[in-house]
Amino acid sequence: MLNRDQEDSVVDFNDASLYLPLAQTVFSLCTCATVSVLACWLAPNGTVSAVRTLALCCATGGLLMRAPVRLGKAHGITVVFSALQMAVPLYLGTLVVEQLVHTCSIDATHVPSWRHVIFHGAVFAMACSGFMRARAPLEDTDRPFIITLLALMVIAIMPPPSVALVGPLCQSASLWDAADRIVRAFCFGMLYCITVYASTRTRCSNYSNTATVFFRSAAASIWVSGALLWWLPFAAAQCAVIMHARAMHNTAPKRGYQTVESSASTDEEDIESNVDNLAPKLADPVAEQNRLLSEPPIYAKDAPAEMNALVDLGFESADSPHSIHATPKEPIGKLPFQQVSLSETSREIQHNTFSASVAKAMAMQHSDGEEEHER
Repeated sequence: MLNRDQEDSVVDFNDASLYLPLAQTVFSLCTCATVSVLACWLAPNGTVSAVRTLALCCATGGLLMRAPVRLGKAHGITVVFSALQMAVPLYLGTLVVEQLVHTCSIDATHVPSWRHVIFHGAVFAMACSGFMRARAPLEDTDRPFIITLLALMVIAIMPPPSVALVGPLCQSASLWDAADRIVRAFCFGMLYCITVYASTRTRCSNYSNTATVFFRSAAASIWVSGALLWWLPFAAAQCAVIMHARAMHNTAPKRGYQTVESSASTDEEDIESNVDNLAPKLADPVAEQNRLLSEPPIYAKDAPAEMNALVDLGFESADSPHSIHATPKEPIGKLPFQQVSLSETSREIQHNTFSASVAKAMAMQHSDGEEEHER
C-alpha cells in the first residue's frame, strides 16, 4: 500500500499523542490475560474449554485494538499502530503454543527433567538476542532474529516436560499464577511496544516496513513469555538500553563537511567595488573626461608621502651626475606619455663617456707638448 498522506510517511516522535497507542496496546494485552484467567475461573468444573477461552481472548483483543486512540492528529500514528496491532496475535500465539505442549500428556504431576535446562538455556539465548537488538534498534542486521529463531527451533524439538490438564487456556490458575500471568503480559507488552517505537524510523516509504518492525520486535521480546519470574526485571533493563540507544542516535552529530572560516570581506572598502562611483556623473563626455583627469589616481592616498608626486619619465634632473640632455622622442600615435628606450639611453651614455675620455687624453697630450716647447 503506497502512502498518500504525510501522516503515513513522517513519524513525529515529539508529539505526545503518538504514544497513546502504546498504553492502549499494553492495556489490551493485560485485559486478554485477565480474560484467560476469568474464563477458566468462572466456568463450572469439567466444562472448561481452551477453544472458548481463546475465542474470548481474541474477541477482547480485536475490540480493544480495532482502531488507535487519537488525541489530535499525530503524524505517523497509523504506521506505528499497524505494528502494535500485531502484539495481540503474538501474545495469544504464545498462549496457544504453551497449551499445545500439554495436550498429549497423560502425567498429571511435574517431573524433573534435563529438558528444563535446555528450555531455559534457549530462553536465555533469546534474551541475549533481545539485548543485541536493544543496543542498535535501527541497525539493518538479522543476527538477533536468527538467534531467536534457532532458540525457538530447539524448544520446538525438545520442549519442556508436559503435564496433563495444565495450560493457560484451560487451567484454573491460582491467585499467584494469575498475578504471574498478568505481570508477564504487562512486561511483554511494554518491551514489545518500546521496541516497535525504537525500530521505527522517522521517515517511512511504505507499509512494507511494518513486517520488518514486527519481526524484529517480536524476536526481541518473546523471551518474556517463557522466562522465569525473577528474570522479568531484565525486561525493564532492556527497555532502558533500547531507549538510550535510540536517544543517542537522534542526538548524534551528522557527518558532513567542516565549516570553512573565512575572513571578513573587504569589498565594501574597495573603491573599485563601488559601482555607483564608477558610473558617469556628468552627461557631457568632455566634462566627464576633464573631471576624471582632475581626480587623483586610485590608491594614491595609500602610497607613501614621497611617492605622492608623479614621476615624469620624459627627462632627468639636471642635478643628477648621470643627467643626459637627450632629445625627447616623438610620441607614437596619441599616447599621453613619451616613450623611453632603455637600450638607446645606455648606448648614448657609453658613447658620451668614450668621447669624454678621448678629449681628456688629447688635452693632456697638448699640455705636455706646450711644457716641452717652453723648456
